[in-house]
Amino acid sequence: MADLDIHLSALDRCRTAIHTAAGQYEDTLTERNPGKLTYGDNGEPHNNRTPVGADTFGHLTDSGTLASAANDVWSAVIGEMDEARRKLAGTERGLSNVEENIRKTHKATS
Repeated sequence: MADLDIHLSALDRCRTAIHTAAGQYEDTLTERNPGKLTYGDNGEPHNNRTPVGADTFGHLTDSGTLASAANDVWSAVIGEMDEARRKLAGTERGLSNVEENIRKTHKATS
């Protein structure tokens, strides 16, 4: 049982680290994307930030194009960070399932 406890402890530490990392993505998403993080019908997060305006870049000929590109980049960052958060949460659930199955198997064979 001692070896099993060591392995379960390692799984638990890994799961906790993953949970922490997922929480950091969640915090960053909510801190940098003011307002509630919402999702469309396709599951993609909505960019609730106030869009970057063309006036941010002064009186350049292509200020509007630059502002649009900046907004597109921010939307992509939000999407990628949300995907990372989701994958980490799924991994955490998977590790919990592995730990639970190991415990059940050990109990059934003891």
